[in-house]
Amino acid sequence: MNAHVSFTEPDDDLARDVFASLSHIVSLTTLSPFDIDSTVSRMGLAISRLQQYRLSGAYQHRFRVSGLTPGEARRMTDRLAHLPGVAGAQVEHLISRV
Repeated sequence: MNAHVSFTEPDDDLARDVFASLSHIVSLTTLSPFDIDSTVSRMGLAISRLQQYRLSGAYQHRFRVSGLTPGEARRMTDRLAHLPGVAGAQVEHLISRV
């Protein structure tokens, strides 16, 4: 299982202070169909832009989450990566200035 990260913990403060908008794109690879919406909802989060497709016997799920720091998004992705049937997980941090 693999969780890719782009920020280190001290960057949470920098991201919060410098950037006006911060969201995260999570990519999840599973070995069977997976109800990602209810799984993430149980974590107390809402997802948007959910894309799901099958690729060579695996299932790809891509979605966006907002309202988290980079560290929180990384920890959420790590929790997802350790669920049964999950082959890998990755998070991309999207930052924009206003």
